[in-house]
Amino acid sequence: MSRRRSGSVSRLSAWRDAIAEDALPASSMPAGGWKATHNLRARPGVVAPVHRASSRTLGAALPFLAESGEPMAGAYIGPNLLSRSTFCFDPWEAYAAGVVRSHSMAIFGVKGSGKSVLAKALSTRLCRLGRKVAVPHDPNGEWTRVAAYVGGVTMRLGPGQAARINPLDPGPRRADVSDADWTQEVLQFQRAKVRAMVAILRNTTELSEIEHTAIDLALEQVHRSNSTALVPMVWEALRHPDSHIAEEIGAGGQMLAHTLRRVTVGDLADLMDRPSTVAFDANTPMLTVDTSELLRASAETKALLRLATTDWIERGTPAGPGQARLIVHEEAAVALLNEVAGGGNLIGRVSDEKTARHKRRSNCYLIHRINDFDALGDRGSALHAQALGLLADCDTRVNYAQHTGELERSSQVLGWNRTQTELVRKLRRGEGFWQIGPERVAKVRNDCTPGELAVFRTDGPGAAPR
Repeated sequence: MSRRRSGSVSRLSAWRDAIAEDALPASSMPAGGWKATHNLRARPGVVAPVHRASSRTLGAALPFLAESGEPMAGAYIGPNLLSRSTFCFDPWEAYAAGVVRSHSMAIFGVKGSGKSVLAKALSTRLCRLGRKVAVPHDPNGEWTRVAAYVGGVTMRLGPGQAARINPLDPGPRRADVSDADWTQEVLQFQRAKVRAMVAILRNTTELSEIEHTAIDLALEQVHRSNSTALVPMVWEALRHPDSHIAEEIGAGGQMLAHTLRRVTVGDLADLMDRPSTVAFDANTPMLTVDTSELLRASAETKALLRLATTDWIERGTPAGPGQARLIVHEEAAVALLNEVAGGGNLIGRVSDEKTARHKRRSNCYLIHRINDFDALGDRGSALHAQALGLLADCDTRVNYAQHTGELERSSQVLGWNRTQTELVRKLRRGEGFWQIGPERVAKVRNDCTPGELAVFRTDGPGAAPR
């Protein structure tokens, strides 16, 4: 046997004995490894082939990991962190391109997540593109300097303020409407407003048949002798109807008069019992209504003024290609689901959404969390279904950071999968997960200049944006 073979056998015997005794000898390999070929220190020779595809194809092959990145026309928001592309948005442009089926949108997020900053950035940048913006209810007065930033105006309502809005003001008359048609349109609008006011004051949407009749007859009596209807006039007509309708109005009219008395001479007087002292300017870039003076007012007062200002803006907005208007609803959950109206405000919003698209209005609802919708009533109830129906009408949904306990419910209502839920869970301040129509998603960081942040921030200098 050769010396080399004898040495190999000896080493093999030593390994066998070490394995049997569970005591392998120390490796003789240098600490830095053997510097020779074929020892896996170099780059492997096998390289995976390059696969080339369009972003549309990759978006379908790797859903929620690869975004299409197709540009959208509109106001610049920030970078899309999924596609590393620029993200722009305009609800009317998105609708024209077939990306969404409605103009309206909803923005969700807890305080400090950047929800309000996004609404203000989008509003001001749309103004610079020629769109109009209105904020019918600004409970904290934070939109006043935003309106001034784009050359808009602010109207202040509340105790001690000179401005007044008549809730029965029908707004400007369209040139193509005949006298008879206009009279019927005004009566129909004012009937609905009186019923809505009664529902707020009574905390119920139910009216008896005789009360419906009493409202109709009282308004007709007012219009026979007045060109402008006011709530005190309706109250007087219900208390003292003309002789030929007194029997029809009957006790129902007296009960309604007691309800409306609060607006005329009761605790809600001096706010909505006079003619409008301000005219709606449809051409101003941004109109905001500062209701911060009502911070300590009753829930009924806030609900009635919100009803009056929203209708005043919506009826004052003329239809037409140049009058696309974004209406921002601050504290939307309070407005839509407030317990005083018994859901009446929600019913009105749902009805308005059916016609908003044709009138080129985009409603933007700012909501803290999805669970606010559940506060309206039991799941499965009629009002709860209407609340979710209103959300379904908002084909653009932007989700900012949410509490961990809210994610499961949000994923159920908004249709997130596990990947999207994790994405929202990890959102940083100023980042939002956008759902645009049935197919488009984006993770967008809202970019604002220091000058913009000085105008948009809501919690004081140096504080985090909401």
